[in-house]
Amino acid sequence: MATVMSADLVGLKAFSRDGAKLGKVKSFVSDDSETRDYLIIGGPLRRDLVIPVDTVETPGDRVVVPHTSTFCDNAPAVKAGGAISAEDGDRLESFYRVPNA
Repeated sequence: MATVMSADLVGLKAFSRDGAKLGKVKSFVSDDSETRDYLIIGGPLRRDLVIPVDTVETPGDRVVVPHTSTFCDNAPAVKAGGAISAEDGDRLESFYRVPNA
């Protein structure tokens, strides 16, 4: 199985595990230490979601977040310009690492 790079996901449509469209992958950003990458998913009716790259699946030409759309609606709001701060990175990691939420 080939390794998918964060940049390869930009432009793909993103969906929750329950099939709801979350938006489109607008870009990606790293944390301050450049050890973790996050996808920036934007949609016309919701704020941008910032999601750890290594939590998503990429079946075909789409990105699937392994959580429900309701769960994603409650994700922490973070500023994703430039880099993700260590504090915001920890909040995102803690939120998205909940299994089967």
